[in-house]
Amino acid sequence: MRRPAVLHVVEHWGRPSEGFVPDLIRSTTATRAVVAAQRRVPPGPAAQGIRVHDLSASRGSVAADPSAGALPTPAAYRVFGRCPLHAAVAAVAVAERAAVLHGHFGMTAQPTWRAARRLRRPFAVSLHGWDLLVAARLPGADLLPAVRAADLVVTPSRFLADAAEAAGVDPSVVRVVPSGLDLAALPFRERTAPDGPPTVTFAGRFAAKKGVLDVARALASVHARTPLRARFVGHGPLEPPLRSLLAELGLPAEVVDGRPPGTVRAALDATDLAVTASRTAPDGDAESLGLVNLEAQACGVPLVTVAHGGVTEAVCPDGAILVPEDERIVPALAEALSGLLATPGRWPAMGRAGRAHVAARYELGAQTADLEQLWIALAAGARGRDLPRVPEPCRARPTTSVVLVTHNRRDLVARTLDALGAQTLRPDEVLVVDNGSTDGTAALLEDRAVRQAPPGLRVIRRDANLPVAEGRNLAVAASRGEVVAFTDDDCRPRPTWLEALLAGMRDGVGLVQGRTTADPAQPLAPLSRTQWTPAEFGLYETCNIAYRRAALDAAGAPAPHGPFDLGFAGEVAAVLGPRWQHLPFGEDTELGWRVKRAGAASRFAVQAVVEHEVFPPDPALLVRRAALAAAFPVLVRRVPELRETFLWQGVVLGRQRVALWLAVGGVAAAALGRDARPALLTLPYLARVAGLADLTRPGGRRRRLAAAPVLLRRDLVESLALVRGSVRARTVVL
Repeated sequence: MRRPAVLHVVEHWGRPSEGFVPDLIRSTTATRAVVAAQRRVPPGPAAQGIRVHDLSASRGSVAADPSAGALPTPAAYRVFGRCPLHAAVAAVAVAERAAVLHGHFGMTAQPTWRAARRLRRPFAVSLHGWDLLVAARLPGADLLPAVRAADLVVTPSRFLADAAEAAGVDPSVVRVVPSGLDLAALPFRERTAPDGPPTVTFAGRFAAKKGVLDVARALASVHARTPLRARFVGHGPLEPPLRSLLAELGLPAEVVDGRPPGTVRAALDATDLAVTASRTAPDGDAESLGLVNLEAQACGVPLVTVAHGGVTEAVCPDGAILVPEDERIVPALAEALSGLLATPGRWPAMGRAGRAHVAARYELGAQTADLEQLWIALAAGARGRDLPRVPEPCRARPTTSVVLVTHNRRDLVARTLDALGAQTLRPDEVLVVDNGSTDGTAALLEDRAVRQAPPGLRVIRRDANLPVAEGRNLAVAASRGEVVAFTDDDCRPRPTWLEALLAGMRDGVGLVQGRTTADPAQPLAPLSRTQWTPAEFGLYETCNIAYRRAALDAAGAPAPHGPFDLGFAGEVAAVLGPRWQHLPFGEDTELGWRVKRAGAASRFAVQAVVEHEVFPPDPALLVRRAALAAAFPVLVRRVPELRETFLWQGVVLGRQRVALWLAVGGVAAAALGRDARPALLTLPYLARVAGLADLTRPGGRRRRLAAAPVLLRRDLVESLALVRGSVRARTVVL
């Protein structure tokens, strides 16, 4: 499936106070992200694979971030020469074949809009607060005409959306999509009363809008009655007045520079309570969302804050105390803090409520998926009221059953169960089907079930190693959760896996697929066997996926067996032979598409990660498994949608196989025509098999060259299997 390219135009790339921008861009999977930065791009690994064009050196001379690799200067740049900013943006859009131009912050709106208008491509802009509330009113500001002309305007809160509409933006193009947080970077800890004075932390810019001086006065008032340790983490123009005020008030406090990466989150992790006091600044600036409040809640920190701007939308009523934004803000903050310090028994429940609130509504992958749906719709031609509405999160956390099947993998399944027991959001039950194991797995599972490690563990014992799909059906029938999540015994879900999966379960979404990656702690050789699922390609593997039970029911389970169609294996065997009858292949993908055909939407949860076992190289097994490709044409015949989502040009099993078929055609043409020149078509394939890119890496040359003959045999067996399967299934997949 071709992913539409989205050009993200930013003022700065890598600015610490705007970390949510690269977080968003790096978590995209359904679109291809490209960045054009108006200011100089800092060196280093900030891009992490994203192509970042630096527009600061000269208009029309566009360089890449070193971390993304050097970029050639396309001919489109030379057309514009030394040109205005909007022309440089247009040049990048042309060179990268961008389908959508997206300006982050209103300050980038004007050049992005002009470039989009010049190229006749859709234009989106994300507003974040200061750009609309202050910058738009500055003398000579020209961002409002561009914002009003946008095909899509995204705001992080309803508060800012109302301000945009009051400024003349068409309500039909406004969508509220709050910034997302990486929950894995925000460790949760229940707060209890400390042995000594509690630590109370303010985090945010030292500026009028953040109310840092009000917090200092409130903490001094509380400290006079209840000893505490005060900490102020941030930076800004009010730092000298803050230090003077602290000395005047006699409040012992630590002032920490909040600019180094990770400083704010480390401070929140180490604090007992958090307090913020955002208010409307003299210049009209206001808090559009309040990321620090979200981060504090995600860490489990009880919060005292002000009912101001978009803050009221972002905080959980059960996890925070809101005080009015009025002339009594200082005594109100002091009173709320004193009451909270006096009742530490409330802290754990407040922390749990805050974490659940953030996980359900502000998880990074779910928020990114919402935005990507809007960009994809723009690229497809949707405008105004035809743009999709942002789905609502679940009103209450659904009960969840985790299902897996195992056979003779005692040590591996133990590691999987440990990972499920370490989830930040525990499943309500874990069902393990023991598929006739004889290596001690049964005894392990019996002991684990008695000890409830993990909690909610139930074991279904079968006497024989029957088809895996049949075992999954048994577990689904025995499960009770409103959501059924699947993983495998050779996978280790990361601690925030289930939180991220459930965050994707928005209204109308019945299937959420997570990201699978090789276990980074295990060595990866050229012939190692593992699993990668970096994005939604239409292959819905059970190693990392979740379904609403209602969606499974609506899909019409092939009764009486369960959601996985056991007849599909028989269909494969009927085409390819009896030896395929018990090999699991394609039932999971067939189920996913049956659920989608029944009307359920699907989402990809990029932050819901499982780490797959890396099995050591086994050349003979690798070649034998290549014969499984013969079943793929059967799967495509049953699921023709794969021609659009997975097959390149609707026929070829991956773009990388084009080099192989060119090589085969070159060899055949050389043999038939008795001319060696067509054989040159084999060079791209041979270079790929030999891994010429890997040969420059120390230690990788010998292993890669040694693997080349095995990879060649694997590709030949796989190709012959595809041809055989295509003939027998009467549908072409190459």
